[in-house]
Order: sequence, then C-alpha cells, then structure tokens
Amino acid sequence: MSATPETTAAPVVDQFPNKVFVGNLSFKTTDGQLKDFFSDVGEVKEARIITRGPRSLGYGFVSFADEDTVNKAVAAKNQQELDERTINVESARPMAKASQEERTAKPAQRRQPRRNGERKEPKEPKARVDAVVEAVKPEAQEGSSRRNAPRRQRRFPKREKPADTAEANANTKPSETVVFVGNLPFSTTDEELSKLFADFSISSAHVVIAQRTGRGKGYGFVTFSNNDEQTNAISKFVAEPIIVNERVLTISPAVNETPTAAAIDAATSTAPATATESAPEAQASA
Repeated sequence: MSATPETTAAPVVDQFPNKVFVGNLSFKTTDGQLKDFFSDVGEVKEARIITRGPRSLGYGFVSFADEDTVNKAVAAKNQQELDERTINVESARPMAKASQEERTAKPAQRRQPRRNGERKEPKEPKARVDAVVEAVKPEAQEGSSRRNAPRRQRRFPKREKPADTAEANANTKPSETVVFVGNLPFSTTDEELSKLFADFSISSAHVVIAQRTGRGKGYGFVTFSNNDEQTNAISKFVAEPIIVNERVLTISPAVNETPTAAAIDAATSTAPATATESAPEAQASA
C-alpha cells in the first residue's frame, strides 16, 4: 500500500508585508491619526487599529512601501508619545513567513505503512471475572447498593421575615452626607480621591482596599460636611462626569445611614465586611 502524499495549504499572501506593530495606543486614537503620526517617516500604505466591535483594543499596524522604511519607523517612533501615551513600535512578521515557520517547527506526523507479511500482534485476553463475581458476599452487595442510593435532601426551615419592616428599611435609605464613588482605577489612593472633590467641603475620603492584594477594589466613599455640599457635588459631576485614566467615575449617595468613623475605618481595612458596609458593597457590585 502506497503512502498518501502530504498536502500543504497555499501560503497566505499579505497585501502589505512591510509593516510595524504599534502597541499601547490610546483608545481614542483613530486610523487617520495613526497614519498622520507615521507620515513623516515615509509613504504609509495603510494604518489600521484593531478593534472589537466599535471599541479599540489599544494596538494596530502601519504598512510601508519597503523594509527600509519599516526600520526607520521603528528607530524614529518607538517609545514616542501619541495622544499622551508612550507607544511601542516594532517590526511585524509577514503572515506567510510566520505560517511557514510554524509548519517547519511542527512537522506533520504520518502513520508508518505496514510491511508485507507483518502481522499485528494480538492483544492479551482479559482475565475472566466470573468466579470473582460469584464469590461476592450478599452483605457486600447490600452495602454497595446503599452507597449508590440517592441521598435524601435535607429540608431547612424557612427564615421568617422581620416583623418590623420599617426598622429594617431604615438602615438602607440614602445617606445625606456620604457619596459612593465607583469605577475608580485600582491604584487610586485616599489622597487622590480627596483631590477630586477639592472644590467642596469634605471631612474624609477613603478608598476600599482588597484584603488579598492590598490594592483598591475600584470604589470608595467621600463624606461631606453637610447635605448641601453633597447635593452640589453630585449635581456637578452628573452634569460633567469625572474621567480618570479613561474611566468614567460613577457618583451617587451611599445607600445607608451616615456611617460613623469606626464604620468607615472598617470599610477601608482588611477586616470582613460588617452590616454597616454591606449595602455599599452591594452598590459597588451592581
């Protein structure tokens, strides 16, 4: 029997093989801005930012006429600033060359043909187990059936709702002096959070810290001196949202009574969550 000849796929031909990879781009950068940024190096054939739907993924490719222009672009534009971001520029391999290298590194494994007259060795027969089955004791079979039986589900008594619902709801009304600030960068500190509200009279600003990593959880609380300051701050930042590191912050009244100093310290420490901070925690997850 003759071996089946190995078939190889046709190589992928890239229309613009001479290109550079550009990383760490700002999400606001467009294809046109990227092309203009590299236009002083040489003729730009194509500039394309990779997206997922309408959102940029923060990197792209710029194609040139020849390899010499590619080397000039890497030397001139690597570690330069574009839209307030330090970009990374490096030469990109053509798709056809990369595919060829992968096929060379991982050769296809083919089945070796069987020689004439060569017989396949028979497998060893399985041991007979009839005698073993007959020797099993009835007690052992009964115990096995008990282990395989489905477990009964335990029924737990339903928890009774609190009789006084008004008292339970009293702890979840919006605070008159504390605001919840969400979608913060994880590296935000208390001081940086306080500076965001420098135009208002505040008494404290705390970022909630994760116990395992020691970094911020992405939200915090700001306590104002009175209700008027809280209302003015919310009104201002709803009309003019705060953007920190390309993240739009969310600001709303904290969903609980004004916490005491001990409650705020508990919220920013590594101790487990208490009943006072459970409502803001749920607000952050929402």
